[in-house]
Formats: sequence, C-alpha cells, structure tokens
Amino acid sequence: MNKNYLLNKKDNRILQLADVMQNVMAECKNPLNNIYTISSGVLLNSEIGLSDEHTYKSTLITINENIKNIINSINYFDIFLSDKEELKTFNINNALQNVISMHNQLLKKYKISVKTNYLATSHFTGYENELTQIFTYTLSTLINILKKRQKSESIIIKTRTNQNNTKITIRVTNGDLNEFPLDLGLYISKKIIEEHYKGEIIIENERFEFEGKKYQGMKFIIIINNSIVI
Repeated sequence: MNKNYLLNKKDNRILQLADVMQNVMAECKNPLNNIYTISSGVLLNSEIGLSDEHTYKSTLITINENIKNIINSINYFDIFLSDKEELKTFNINNALQNVISMHNQLLKKYKISVKTNYLATSHFTGYENELTQIFTYTLSTLINILKKRQKSESIIIKTRTNQNNTKITIRVTNGDLNEFPLDLGLYISKKIIEEHYKGEIIIENERFEFEGKKYQGMKFIIIINNSIVI
C-alpha cells in the first residue's frame, strides 16, 4: 500500500465527513430552533400569568421529541465516525431478529405484526453494529408510518442469498413511498451500504399478495455484495 493511496483515502474520508457534518447540522438546527421558540413562549406566558399545567406538559412533550431527533442525528453521525478496525463474523438473520425483539413493545402497542422468512445462509465478516443501526432505523421508520393507521398492519421481512448478493426485503401492508422521510438516517444508511458493503438501498411502492390477501404497500430493500461474505 503506497503513500499516495493512503493520502487519497484520507482526503476522501475528510470530504465524506464534511458532507455528513453538513447534514447533521441541518438536521439539528430545526429542532434546536423549535426548542428555543417553544421554551421562550412558555417563559413569556409564565411572566404574564398565562401558563398552566397543561401548557407545561404539552411543551415538555414537544421539547422531548425535538431532543430525541437531535440525539438520533448525533447517533447516526457517531456510527459514521466509529472506528472500523475490528471486524467480526455474524449472521444477518440473527441481527435482524435482535432488532425486531428490541421493538416488541412498540409493535404490540400499535398492533403491528412482524412476519419473517429467513432464507439467507451466509455469514458476513463486517461491522455488525452498522447493519444493526440500519435495520433499527428502517424498522423504527416503518413503525412510525404504520402507527398512524386505523387498523392492524404487518411488516414482512425476507432474506435470501444468491451467488452474487444477499438481499433483505422489508414490506409493509399499508404505506407509500412519499411517507418515507428523506432524512439523515436514510442518507447515512445509503452511504454505509454503498461504500462499505458495495450494495444499494431501494425503496418503492408495490402491489403484492400475502397469505391470500392483496395489498397496496411499500418495500425497503437492502442489497449487500457477497464479496465480503465468507
């Protein structure tokens, strides 16, 4: 490995970090402005005697949501910054199942069922935490879309491996491409899959049949190149 290669690699990393940092600042700016505006309004109302317990509670809920958005943005940036020297061999189906288990309470709360069909057999040598965070982001986003529905819905997850790649397909029985946010989480996820796993992310609407019923839904596909699989 020559010196020029290392310098070019470092320059590319700096450009990537600058690009991601711009997105982080954009993602954090609006929540911080919201927190400042809301808290300033409550302080002003308190001074003139117009605040009550309901107002305080409502304000705290809104502030909490904005803080959560900021934390999520910082966490995504932290994943991108993380040291990737240590590789480990892991099973992609197990990683997915662990993420589903972490969301069990939310899934029960919003009456969302998860159906799995794990056909992928490959073990990856890579950075399990990166993929786990991408799976977590995807599942959380889909839950946020489905929880607005008036009836119970399903998330259908399938993995498969062929000669060239491993494919993770996550379908929802009620959803639309336009509902999926073009946020920092998607940006980082796409960058990681493309640059670290030589793959791609695809999101599209789809008519499909499942368990004898027809659905107009959406699917989120993660494709990973098998060149990093052992």
